Amino acid sequence: MSEPVTAPADTTPADAARAQHEAFRRKRDLSVRGPQGAIALTTTAWVAEPTEIEGVPGTWAPSPTGDGLQVTADAAAEIVVDGQTVDGTVSVYAQQSMTPSSVRFDDRRTGSVIGPDFNGRFALRVWDADAAEERGFQGLAAFDYDPAWHLQGTFEPVEGGVAFEYGKSQGGSLRTALSPGRIRFEHDGEQVELVALPDGDSLQIVFADATTGEETYEVGRFLFVRPRNDGTVDLDFNRAIVPPCAMSDQFNCPLPPAGNRLGFPIPAGEQRPTFAA
Repeated sequence: MSEPVTAPADTTPADAARAQHEAFRRKRDLSVRGPQGAIALTTTAWVAEPTEIEGVPGTWAPSPTGDGLQVTADAAAEIVVDGQTVDGTVSVYAQQSMTPSSVRFDDRRTGSVIGPDFNGRFALRVWDADAAEERGFQGLAAFDYDPAWHLQGTFEPVEGGVAFEYGKSQGGSLRTALSPGRIRFEHDGEQVELVALPDGDSLQIVFADATTGEETYEVGRFLFVRPRNDGTVDLDFNRAIVPPCAMSDQFNCPLPPAGNRLGFPIPAGEQRPTFAA
């Protein structure tokens, strides 16, 4: 959701739309460079047995209750889980649990747990709040705002969903997913159909177009949409974003499925992150 923008009474709809877009860009920049923004992710360690993880203290192991990890350390390690210093063995609940845990290692590093994956494993993620500055992050290059790429589409729910396959940026076997329906929009007089991954109360469209690998990030881009009750859906490609794997190789991002690889260019939205040479 974009942050509210208060506009003067004589503001035109075009001016208001541009102001909303600029607010979106500011919020997006803050999110990726934040203490747990995409650039800050330095480690993703999948844990199948008791192990030490490079760069952080403690012994990490699968939780016996199957809802995350557990860490064993003494107080000298200064690991703080959910506000309490670890002195013994403590459960660290995954992000998808009812009560996800927060982890703090020091003044700049924090942690969280994700999973389970297809093998039932959980992973510790380590975030470094100073990573953006140390890597010389300059911002997210983006096309100029173009109202022509704020399209109106339709969403057709499909009982049982629409099955599709997609790969991941770090390779491995194809995954199968279900799109809750079909998203359609018109381009140059022709109907374009997309599928999407469920994402809370939104849908995540993973797409590529004729700019991919040239003007925009080579893996593709994401667009998050929320269909209305009447079946219409905003497709504002000015809000297309680069995936987090563009900023940290610790992310394993979904790749565009075959049907979402578009043959025409969409010169709108983000292009790629930029770093100091």
